[in-house]
Amino acid sequence: MTRGLNRLTFGNLVIAGLCALTSGMNAQSRAAQPVPALTGVPVFQPDPKWPVLPPDWRWGQVIGIFADARGHVWTSSSSRITEWDTQGKLVQSWDARGPDGNWSTIHGMFVDHNGFVWTNARESNLTVKFTPKGQVALVIGKFNETGGSNDTALMGRPSEIWVDPDDNEVFVADGYGNRRIVVFDGATGKYLRHWGAYGKPPVDPQRGGGGGGGATAGGGGGRGQGAQTPPAQPPQQFSVPHGITGSRDGLIYLADRANNRIQVFRQNGEFVAERILRPQCGAQEQATWTPKRPCGREAAFSVGFSHDVPQTYLYIADGGTHVITVLRRKDLEVVSEFAGPGAQSGQLGRPHNLSVDPFGNIFVAEAAGPIMQNPVTGEVQKQPVPDQVVPPCDSRLAQLPTPCQAGYRAQKFTFTGVKAP
Repeated sequence: MTRGLNRLTFGNLVIAGLCALTSGMNAQSRAAQPVPALTGVPVFQPDPKWPVLPPDWRWGQVIGIFADARGHVWTSSSSRITEWDTQGKLVQSWDARGPDGNWSTIHGMFVDHNGFVWTNARESNLTVKFTPKGQVALVIGKFNETGGSNDTALMGRPSEIWVDPDDNEVFVADGYGNRRIVVFDGATGKYLRHWGAYGKPPVDPQRGGGGGGGATAGGGGGRGQGAQTPPAQPPQQFSVPHGITGSRDGLIYLADRANNRIQVFRQNGEFVAERILRPQCGAQEQATWTPKRPCGREAAFSVGFSHDVPQTYLYIADGGTHVITVLRRKDLEVVSEFAGPGAQSGQLGRPHNLSVDPFGNIFVAEAAGPIMQNPVTGEVQKQPVPDQVVPPCDSRLAQLPTPCQAGYRAQKFTFTGVKAP
């Protein structure tokens, strides 16, 4: 279950990596080379030319994105899974709603070491493995059934997936209904283990139905606390465990979305560390355990690593503030953030998922963000007209609708180098 870097000859990696770094942007026309530890904070530039959309293409909510080992990017939008090549051109697109066409809300994306495409039919309580061409290879869970956070056979509105290439174990952030990380065998779907916040057994709220890891059920320390009393400790349960990934040195990183935090575990569920990214607005701002950063909500949607061999930095999709937060992995300190709310290239509308390709570029799935009064200037309309259907901002249109809703697209941020810490 665990592993380190001893499989790699680090001296060779450093030599190859230095060549890759000094070759600049032209390196992306060749195969990616291992990169030594980044010596500064990563810097990115939005690429307005990615992807190359077909004339009749329209994004829905983009709620899954993954860059595979070749640098191809896979997206989930409107229940279709689409593959884009390294130039951003469409390779293929297929319906992911299952053999009967009734799987709902295709959410999260991961392409494993064998080329299988993993996702979730979130509202159908299923985790699914597809072949690269869209044939169903494995289904975990039962359609439209859920049994709570300690059920070993049923899922609870799962969110994201990571597959360990060493032993083919599948780690699922489960999710919108349940409040756990659950692990399965990637070949058979056999249940292996699960855990909740701090590596403890998850505890569901006392209410009807299964699961219940929703944003209002923080489990102590969250928004359920009294508005005037600072909570004494962070929430003791996950609240929408949403994003998940694993590092080369055997750690699991969980984006606990509604609790505004990252938690780190060993693969056996042992708790290692956490970082609160923002206090929730209100009483939590006065708590001793929250950072002195601007308050916000849902600050941890998805998590990825910098592309260097030691994975020096973490990238977090902050869907509430519409930015990408950069953390130093060794101590989980925030060192930078970029983007911001808007509909222009380089701005974000509810960054929902992110992935990093072998060249260090970040790809972001946007799932509908702020209402933009003027998409050109970025002026924000604070409240849409009641019952108004607000169309997505589409930069290809000759005249943008006003107002329009940011998001509903996938975006590329090209890695351009590093800056001083």
